[in-house]
Amino acid sequence: MKTLFRNKQYLFLICAQIVSSLGDWLNILALLILAGVDFHASPLGITLLMLCFSIPMTLFGPFTGVFADRYDRKKLMVAADLIRAAAVFGIVFAPALWTVYILVFLQSSFSALFTPAKNGKLKEIIPDDQMQQAVTISAMIDQVSKIIGPVLSGLLISAFSTKASFYIDAATFILSAIFLSQLTISVPKRISENHSKKKNRIFHDMMDGFSFIRSIPILLLGLCVLSSVLLVLQIADNQIIILLREVPHSPVKIFGYAMAASGAGMFIMSIILAKKEIKSAHAFISIGSVGIGAGYALMVYLVHQPVNIIMACLPLLGMLVGMSAAAVFIPFNVMAQKTTPVNLSGRIFGTINSMTSGAAIIGMVLGGILVELFGADTTFLLSGSFLIIIGIAAILSTVFLKGSDMFAKGNQGSQKKAQG
Repeated sequence: MKTLFRNKQYLFLICAQIVSSLGDWLNILALLILAGVDFHASPLGITLLMLCFSIPMTLFGPFTGVFADRYDRKKLMVAADLIRAAAVFGIVFAPALWTVYILVFLQSSFSALFTPAKNGKLKEIIPDDQMQQAVTISAMIDQVSKIIGPVLSGLLISAFSTKASFYIDAATFILSAIFLSQLTISVPKRISENHSKKKNRIFHDMMDGFSFIRSIPILLLGLCVLSSVLLVLQIADNQIIILLREVPHSPVKIFGYAMAASGAGMFIMSIILAKKEIKSAHAFISIGSVGIGAGYALMVYLVHQPVNIIMACLPLLGMLVGMSAAAVFIPFNVMAQKTTPVNLSGRIFGTINSMTSGAAIIGMVLGGILVELFGADTTFLLSGSFLIIIGIAAILSTVFLKGSDMFAKGNQGSQKKAQG
């Protein structure tokens, strides 16, 4: 890990992530308060706000992945940060809720450009033998931000107003752009050549990402499992406050404890994975799915217990779910980074982000429908049961793909295929 931190390019990239990730979590709580309190948004209005975060990644992921491979990733990331800063700053002066929707959609659209460009840049500057550590450090930063950001946002809003959080979030994007401006400019040779030859073949290039994923059985299976997990997870995850409303005392406080414990669990698993070699990403993904499912199913039983038992046990379940979620997401990201050729990384991660975001959106919608039809208890039991089934099915599927997991050694053959 010491060698990793001697890499100045990586340090600039990780510093940019620290400030922008913290700003993102400051922004989310402030947006919910702005929409719910200042603009008196209905439950549907809040749902639309969350969809404005998610839909751009699904719609634009494959397209932005092509741009991340065709053009200089440093310039794309800097431009995306500056435009996102302007969008967040504009929210302060939004006269109506529909204006907030437009600005959030704009911000998320450029996040859809930033993400594949960042993943491609990470692939450029980090060798494969350090990739697992780099990905787990990135996950740890996200989880610490998830814990600290809402707390800081709450303090800022209490001491000043929601505007303070937006000002700071805009400033973090500008600071991130400053860090990213220190990165070297490097465009993969193959992409530079393609740019002059394939200006009118953006749809052909867009399909390259999916074609590559489809050619690697373990990567395709991992993406299918990950998307399935996200879909079923979101059915329950966005409805957890509805489940906790059944607790007679302090449901909001208990919800806060559960979220903090989940973030802590993901952080702990990130530390473990940073030190432990992941020999089979697929095994981690499968076990993680079972762990999340078990946690959700047990929550249904727990919320009907006395409050003191809930207060003692729910954080433990939240930590189990958090650790299991990290066991799903981090190994998959490491596997994807290691098996992805640098000149296709934007398109591949654009496709991955599009599929996972689409699955999450479907899960959010299904969750609302199922809770309305059957109640929170049944919805959580269904979600937990399906996650366990997905995990078991994924474990059994490894029998048919034995020997095709290129996680440990990389995929030299596929890299030659992509470059040929």
